[in-house]
Amino acid sequence: MMKSPALPFVAPFILFMIFLMGEGWAPNQHYLIYVPKTICVGAVILWFWRSLPTLTPKAPAMSVLIGIAGVVLWIGLDPWLVHYDQPLIGRNPFQLYPPVEAWILFSFRLLGIAVVVPIMEELFWRGFLMRWLIKEDFTTVPLGTYTALSFWVTTAFFAAEHGPEWPLGAIVGLIYGAWFIRTKSLGSVMLAHGVTNLLLALYCLVTNDWHFLSIVAPVHS
Repeated sequence: MMKSPALPFVAPFILFMIFLMGEGWAPNQHYLIYVPKTICVGAVILWFWRSLPTLTPKAPAMSVLIGIAGVVLWIGLDPWLVHYDQPLIGRNPFQLYPPVEAWILFSFRLLGIAVVVPIMEELFWRGFLMRWLIKEDFTTVPLGTYTALSFWVTTAFFAAEHGPEWPLGAIVGLIYGAWFIRTKSLGSVMLAHGVTNLLLALYCLVTNDWHFLSIVAPVHS
C-alpha cells in the first residue's frame, strides 16, 4: 500500500494533539506526560525524516533575529492582548519535584518546546496545510507559495491552537508566515519558531513566571 504524502507532515501533529488532550485533563502530570510526548513525537519526525523536504535554514542569522523579535512581542504584548477566558495553569517543576528530577523534567520540556514543537508545528501548518489549501495535491505546490486564503486561514488556525493566548499566536504567526513566504524555507521558519520558544521557556525559568508554559484547564460542568 502506498503511503500518503501527507503522513510525514501530519502524523507528528496528530500524535502531539493526542498527548495534549491527556495533559489538559491531568495538568498536575504535565511535566511527566511531556517526557513520553517529546520522545514519541520526536521519534515519529525522525521516522519520516527522509520523506521530508530539506529543513536546512536558508537564512539562519535572520531567522534567529526573527525568533528573538517573536519572544519580545509575546512577552511584551501579553499584558495588553491576552484576556484569559479559561484559567491558565502555570506549573513550576521546581515546586513539584525534587531538584534533580525537576531539572530532568524541565530539560525534556525545553527540548520539546525548542526543538520538537517547532518542527512538528511548522511541518503541519506551513509545510502541509498552507499548501493543501492551495491544491489538494500539495506536494506539487512549492514551499512558501502565497495565496490570501492559504496564508490567512493557516494563520488563524495557528492562532486558535494557542487557546486564550490566540492574539499573541496571531501576531507571531503572521511573522512566521511572512518569513516562510520570504525564504521559501521550512528550516528557516522552524529555526525562528524554535528560538522564540527556547527564549520563552528560559524566561519562565529566570523570572519564575510559569504561565507561558501553562496548560489550559478544562471546564467541567
